Amino acid sequence: MEQLKKAEEKLKAAHDSREIAYAAEIKKFDDVKKTLLDRLHDLDEQKQQCAAVNGNVNVRDDDVIEINAGGRIVDARRGVLCQVKGTRFEALFSGRWDKKFLDSSDRIFLDVNGDCFQAIVDYLNELAISSEDERTKMPTISDEYKYLLSQYMVLFRLSRLERPAFTDEHSKKAYPVVNRFSKDINEAINEKWESLNTLQDEITSLEKSFVDEHHFIDSFVSGEKKDIIRLNVSGTVMTTNRATLTIVEDSVLAQQFDDTKWTVQGSNNMRGVKEWTAKEVSEWVKNVEGIKQKASKLFKKNEINGLELLALNEFGLEKMGVNRPGTICLLMKAIKQLEKSTQDVSTLIEYSPYCFGKILDYLRLKYVHSKELIDEPRLPTVSNDQKERNKTLAKGRGGIAAAAAAAAAAAAAAAAVAVAVAAAVVGS
Repeated sequence: MEQLKKAEEKLKAAHDSREIAYAAEIKKFDDVKKTLLDRLHDLDEQKQQCAAVNGNVNVRDDDVIEINAGGRIVDARRGVLCQVKGTRFEALFSGRWDKKFLDSSDRIFLDVNGDCFQAIVDYLNELAISSEDERTKMPTISDEYKYLLSQYMVLFRLSRLERPAFTDEHSKKAYPVVNRFSKDINEAINEKWESLNTLQDEITSLEKSFVDEHHFIDSFVSGEKKDIIRLNVSGTVMTTNRATLTIVEDSVLAQQFDDTKWTVQGSNNMRGVKEWTAKEVSEWVKNVEGIKQKASKLFKKNEINGLELLALNEFGLEKMGVNRPGTICLLMKAIKQLEKSTQDVSTLIEYSPYCFGKILDYLRLKYVHSKELIDEPRLPTVSNDQKERNKTLAKGRGGIAAAAAAAAAAAAAAAAVAVAVAAAVVGS
């Protein structure tokens, strides 16, 4: 009997010890899981705060975003643009940074080649409707622009080869393999630890991706709205940042657009219509042909500012007290002309759009290289049917550009035609 009693006590002690060990293991799970979920919650809060300050907290996948891609207007759904998770491209259109890079028409502005950007959007549109088996293709473009497109894929981390692996093997916590319980329980516990390890890797990657996102946005987005330059290149519209045009010091473009010589586009209205006060709006209404002083007083009474002026429609004018159909028509016409005048201001560049476009593409890459976002770009290549024209243009503009010559030191022979093109636009 005594032997049986001892055996029962031993069994109970072993059972209790096993239960305590199991409970301790479950508590470890819960503690690690809580820590990881707290990190994820903190990251989500940081993103929400970022959106509140720099973008929009109320975004949806169905939002249609209007993008000014170097002068080319591209429309796309937010969900399509953000489908490749963890990339800089997703970060750009996540809604967290929308206010950081708006042009004068409140479109998202990117200083990129419009054709390459359109190729990326086309690729993403196709990706959104493709099956998993069909997702091996990358964006396509003509051979002449393949290198440029490849650089944008690297910049936005859209290429599968360029997407960052943010998991740090040295920072991973290795949990010991559990083997003290029955086989099925050991397998379940070790499987749970493995899933927690995977979750830790994912959260670490998200955290580091967000840090990279901040760095990318701060580097890629330069200047203010007034620094977005609309160029009329012999009738072809191109849009760029002043920082891009001045990236090569001592070049003709840098001298033309530097702080000491550059006059803000639309300098007759330096602050822009959107920043007009109610008094300035009232004064503008007074000067609209055919509008009586009574209408001007209504604008003053309702304290309509510049931003509200541009948003006015017939219903808004009637709510203000403007009732005469003729007055409403005259005001709507004047408001549309005012809005157009603020958008159409551009700087004339009297060069071949093809030549200038090549140089602008090169300068854009030079700028992002200066921010350590891509490797040193190579000089632009020129199609055969443009070579003679570019050589003639280069001779007429004073020889090899200092900027292009410096950049081409290692590849001058192979890029002679490209340097000649650069001389026409960038050189002194």
